[in-house]
Amino acid sequence: MISDHHINTAVSSLDMPEENPSSSLQTLINSKVLKQYLYRHSVNSEEAADLYQESIARVLEQSKTTVIDNPLAYAFRVARNLLSKRQLLDTDNIDEQQCYRQNPELHLETQQRIELIAQVINAMPVQRRRVFEMRRIEGQSRQAIASSLNISAEAVTKHISRAMADIQLHLDKSR
Repeated sequence: MISDHHINTAVSSLDMPEENPSSSLQTLINSKVLKQYLYRHSVNSEEAADLYQESIARVLEQSKTTVIDNPLAYAFRVARNLLSKRQLLDTDNIDEQQCYRQNPELHLETQQRIELIAQVINAMPVQRRRVFEMRRIEGQSRQAIASSLNISAEAVTKHISRAMADIQLHLDKSR
């Protein structure tokens, strides 16, 4: 887990506004949930602390100009974006990449996620599953799917959105 030393160092180095932060911002700064999330998805505790500091800093900076209704949710979004950018940067040097099969834990996690997604797709209503497969697996355009299945393009969009929401909901539940 991210050590309190790393977190205290990170938070104390932030340029906080002179007035006391709102209680929701204070809750954000003391958020163990965000710390745990970053620890689980980071390479090491130093990276997690850096990402935590960057997430909090961005939320606090944004809160100076805009009212943020849910700073914790915003911080999670920032953290996910930072993690995604880090993963994209990590894949730049393909020669240094390790095969996920060299890490049995990562391989198992990936296999379990694939199986869960397959179960969710198979449990979808037939129309939703077919639209999702045609769009995401076969790569067909929304218009082509609509004309092929004799439905509107708007219905295609709704089916895809609901399918993605179903998948995300089950992935979140499995964590």
